[in-house]
Amino acid sequence: MMKNTKMLVCAMLVLVAAVLSACGTNSANGGQASSPAGSSKPQETAAAAPSFLVEKGFLTYGTAATFPPFEYMVNNEFTGFDIELGQAIAKEMGVEVKIQSMNFDGLIPALQGKRIDIINSAMYIKPEREEQVDFIPYMGLADSIVVKSGNPKGVKSMDDLSNLTVAVTRGAVEEINVREHNVKLKQAGKPEIKILALPTANDAVLATEQGRADAFLHSSPGAAYLQEEKPGVFEIAGSFGADTKIGIAVRKGDTETKTAIETALKKVVENGTYKQLMEKYHLPAEMSYFK
Repeated sequence: MMKNTKMLVCAMLVLVAAVLSACGTNSANGGQASSPAGSSKPQETAAAAPSFLVEKGFLTYGTAATFPPFEYMVNNEFTGFDIELGQAIAKEMGVEVKIQSMNFDGLIPALQGKRIDIINSAMYIKPEREEQVDFIPYMGLADSIVVKSGNPKGVKSMDDLSNLTVAVTRGAVEEINVREHNVKLKQAGKPEIKILALPTANDAVLATEQGRADAFLHSSPGAAYLQEEKPGVFEIAGSFGADTKIGIAVRKGDTETKTAIETALKKVVENGTYKQLMEKYHLPAEMSYFK
């Protein structure tokens, strides 16, 4: 009897130990399962920078800083929508920005020569440019015909510029648009537009203000900004090309850099920075590429 009792006690002790052991195991597993949802999820990281950068740790971009409200100078400091957008994109990549200022017609050669990583200069997306670079579009624009206040030549459209002098930025889309329209005028038997190609947009503005040109072409936001900057001096005679897009340019076929910029830009849009910059620089909401 005593022997059986001892055996029963031993068996019970073994069973209790087994239960306690199992409870200990379940407690550990249960602790992980009851953790707050997502606590074990890796923290979201910044968009990866491309493996090749002109200077390690920096996103080096070219810009022609003469095109407000996108890129311009205030007290020798770069400012504008594109400047702040470039900073936001670089921040998402975990790098800093380095700005290379140059004439607009030097931007694509600088990119092709690997002196800059991207072009961040409100560059209009045109077929002839798409043959040389790849674009990441980020905004839609129209072009405006700007004349002196009072519109002394009665300009309302591109056709009305026939036989008049129009100032444009050399190599920019405005010069391309005028040359394309001259083909139409010539086919219609009308005098062509006289092109005054100048180094910067500011030169085109000054030429019109001084009477050396009858008009100049400008983006719709640029024209609106100009009227704030020089009230009563100019007016918008007409607009065209509302389906125009602008974009950040990367080297042709450089899919790694293109993907990196697209990913970072998507984050900038999602976190609200893009919208805030649109509002800060008084850009109409309908111009947004991300609707």
